[in-house]
Amino acid sequence: MLLVRFVLLLCLSLVSVAHAEQPAWHKVAYQPTNGKSLSALAHKQHTLFAFFLDNALRGKGRKDFLAVSKQVKNNITWRNGQGNNIYSDAFRRSWPFVRSLDLKGMPDSILLLAYLESQWHGHKGRTAGDYGYWQLVPEVIQEIQQLDYVPAKIRTTDIDSVRADARLSTEVAQVHLHRYHFYFANVAGFSESDAWLLTFTAFNWGAGNVKRLIAELQAEGIEANYANFYQRLYATHRKNPGDRSLRAAVEYVPNLWNIAQLLKSEY
Repeated sequence: MLLVRFVLLLCLSLVSVAHAEQPAWHKVAYQPTNGKSLSALAHKQHTLFAFFLDNALRGKGRKDFLAVSKQVKNNITWRNGQGNNIYSDAFRRSWPFVRSLDLKGMPDSILLLAYLESQWHGHKGRTAGDYGYWQLVPEVIQEIQQLDYVPAKIRTTDIDSVRADARLSTEVAQVHLHRYHFYFANVAGFSESDAWLLTFTAFNWGAGNVKRLIAELQAEGIEANYANFYQRLYATHRKNPGDRSLRAAVEYVPNLWNIAQLLKSEY
């Protein structure tokens, strides 16, 4: 019965998310983009991400996050011999699509994930694993194709074609992200900023890993928030430097933040 209620709430939230009470980040940067320019979108993405970080980071977690952001910055800002940057190029290349994208009540910051994951290339990766614009695995597509509230086009298109199509893959990614955010915000009860940053981490590391680390904090009587989560994640990585999955998780949100800063400075 609890599972049924959860599914019903999730379905209803997908329909009503745009009409629900506006979260605080809407007031910060959710006004229509005047002129729909690259510059306006870059500044909007930066403002939203800065809002999430300012609200979520404090203490040792903030110190660790800023240290990692500094360490990985060169990976994001690097330019080739022609002066091109792959993330800036991805942002520009995505513009014809994202300028008319229905965000379904989500922050523009979600687009940073696609820039980081694939540099906005529809055929990047291996079809047996991470593939397409959002680097989604086949299992995620198969699971979402079983949902009766997703568009018929998603349910009937083959997995590889979904992932290689900008619109279909983005719609699937939105469903995937919304399910994570719904859990962290509405079930686990995190603040909106914490919930979005945990959602971004879960997109890379998996919701199960994020939940287990949160459970560790709670079992030790430590307040479960993003700052404490990140502090523990960083400490765990330091103890296991050879774990590539942990390293990717530690660097994921700092990389997104570096991309947001890069785009704001360029546009």
